[in-house]
Amino acid sequence: MGAYFRFRVRLVGVKPPIFRRFLLTTRATFDDLHLAIQDACGWDNDHLYGFRKTARGPAIAGVPDDSSMGSSDPDATKVSLASWFSLTGNRACVYEYDFGDGWLHDVKLETVEQHDGTWRRRLLDGARAFPPEDCGGLGGYDGCVDVVTTGEDPNQLAEWLSNWKPENFDQVGTKRRFDK
Repeated sequence: MGAYFRFRVRLVGVKPPIFRRFLLTTRATFDDLHLAIQDACGWDNDHLYGFRKTARGPAIAGVPDDSSMGSSDPDATKVSLASWFSLTGNRACVYEYDFGDGWLHDVKLETVEQHDGTWRRRLLDGARAFPPEDCGGLGGYDGCVDVVTTGEDPNQLAEWLSNWKPENFDQVGTKRRFDK
């Protein structure tokens, strides 16, 4: 029997909501949570990231700054999820990915569950496709949606978008890549 956090991760500022729900072992670190979000969203893990109490709040974990040019976020590979999340304490945080595009995600602990087996993570469900990597934040995402839904393409994005559709979440394919 293993203990697992059940998380719901929702992209901030997008309607209808884009989210993923998954289980992650309670032995995981914030870096494991980051990688789970990347895989659940279909992103490439090409950018910096951080976890904060609130969007502008104190850092919980992230990529440490090794340049000695200021305060460093606690190393996400060393900060356990259990040191922050609990059913009686902190049940949420904000995850930011790609500081240029500024993707903010609400991360909510829904519950802690017991399951048979020794797996690390399982995708449960989700809704809608996450924005394409490097599309330019919320404004760029809106432009991508407009191209797909109206067929108007003044910036020649259609070829770059390929088969991306905002309503399509390939849960079976994502689950195949996600579950470990």
